[in-house]
Amino acid sequence: MNHCLAQIGIENPHLRARAIAIGEGLGVLKDYPTPPNCTSPYAPVRIAEMVKRQP
Repeated sequence: MNHCLAQIGIENPHLRARAIAIGEGLGVLKDYPTPPNCTSPYAPVRIAEMVKRQP
């Protein structure tokens, strides 16, 4: 579910704000330990990072 939410936010700019809000509300994987130089699986962080990387 978290991966699906992140992909919706990454691929659909018109749904991005809603996907981030839902991710923050759910808080799934918020405290997941993420190694340095890796992207967090927490949906709001993942969405922001992957959108930043898009051309």
